[in-house]
Order: sequence, then structure tokens, then C-alpha cells
Amino acid sequence: MKEENEEYLEAVQNNDLVEIADALGDMMYILCGTIIEHGLQDKIEAVFDEIQRSNMSKLGEDGKPIYREDGKVMKGPNYFKPDFSKLL
Repeated sequence: MKEENEEYLEAVQNNDLVEIADALGDMMYILCGTIIEHGLQDKIEAVFDEIQRSNMSKLGEDGKPIYREDGKVMKGPNYFKPDFSKLL
């Protein structure tokens, strides 16, 4: 994945959509193979959904992201870590 990520970053710097697509496709191919290798193909959607729920819990009470001065999204008051134990 490191090599593909480096290819992706170079393609972005060069604004080369063909190479961006190639790098992202390679990343997906490797990721899908890794998911299968670990036997998670029937659970990965639930894992992703749990990550999404956790990420959305970072929002503030007003439903908007809370940003640090450097632009990083902070964890809101209702934040919870993803719980994969119930999924696996």
C-alpha cells in the first residue's frame, strides 16, 4: 500500500487523473485482497458502518464538525470509539 499511496500522491501533485485512478484502483485491489485474506469479506460493510457512526459522533451539539486551529476535526461531546467486538 505504501508504494500505491506514493503513486497516488505523485499523481495528485501532477493533477493526473489517469494515474490517480490507476493508483486508487491498485489500492482497492490490495485492500479487497487483504479483507478476503483475513476472512472479513462478510463483515467489512458492518465494520465500515461502525467507523462511520463513530466518525459522526465527533460532531458538536449543533451537528457540525468542531475544528482545531490547524483544521483537524476534534472529537465532540458525544464521541465514542468504534466497537468492533460485537461485529467479529
